[in-house]
Amino acid sequence: MKKVAIVSCNKWIGKLQEDINLRDALIKIGVDAKIISWQQPLDDSYDLLIIRSIWGYQNYYKEFKEWLMYLKRNNIKLVNNVEMILDNIMKDKQFRILQHNGISYIETLFFEYKDLANITSINLTADKPFVIKPTISGSGENTYLITDIDNGLPNTINKNEIVEKYSPLLNNNEDCMIMVQPFIPEISNGEYSCIFIDGLLTHTMLRFPNTFHQKKRPYLLTNVPKSIIDLAVKVESIPEYKNYLYMRIDMVLVAGEARIMEVELADPDLLTKYIDDDNTRNNIIGTFARKIERRIK
Repeated sequence: MKKVAIVSCNKWIGKLQEDINLRDALIKIGVDAKIISWQQPLDDSYDLLIIRSIWGYQNYYKEFKEWLMYLKRNNIKLVNNVEMILDNIMKDKQFRILQHNGISYIETLFFEYKDLANITSINLTADKPFVIKPTISGSGENTYLITDIDNGLPNTINKNEIVEKYSPLLNNNEDCMIMVQPFIPEISNGEYSCIFIDGLLTHTMLRFPNTFHQKKRPYLLTNVPKSIIDLAVKVESIPEYKNYLYMRIDMVLVAGEARIMEVELADPDLLTKYIDDDNTRNNIIGTFARKIERRIK
């Protein structure tokens, strides 16, 4: 019997329904599947490792990167693969891939640690705030809205606080940079998240990240704007993403035009827990399990 490890972390191991559902679906089709933590000793007898709920890895990035490189050195099969994950985690590399392939994304500037103070020179007006965050991040952590007015929104700071907030973070992680993007008001209408599993668009969700707005429950879309689908399909076919197992493409509509917010190839929440229809949810999870099974035959 083939063995598959669903990789979580110490905080989330065995606690997330999406991981549990995937494990159960794999067992149902004859795969010996277990949920493990990347932070615990690895049993190298697994035929395949699948990165899932490693959320919070950015706070242990050096150790996580060392773990990935251990897998690579020892030819332990991981999906998505190590190179794809590392290039995706570091947003500067992720956006460079998008740019190389002519993909439209939110305008972004990148600053190294030595240039951190230069961010304060960015022109800022009351009607044009910007968003700042690390290139290696997750779940909105260390993400702030920079503005010169008191708008009452959470996670808002002024330019004078930037160096204080980010110096310790960058000083402790030589791979990390700071990225700056214009604040997109349309984000209040939700982000479109297209989820692909091994070449198949299984579902699209509308989600409402709560970094700067009130949190709302994501929901499944049955009628997706054509521009969103067209851009998602274009991203999915990027040569650098060849042989991916799963991908979540987060987009926003700006004046009716689809723009990439982020492409998630490392540890995307596939958002199946927000799908109320049992048949739809089970079909997606079943598809995921069968696609995994094909990778180990």
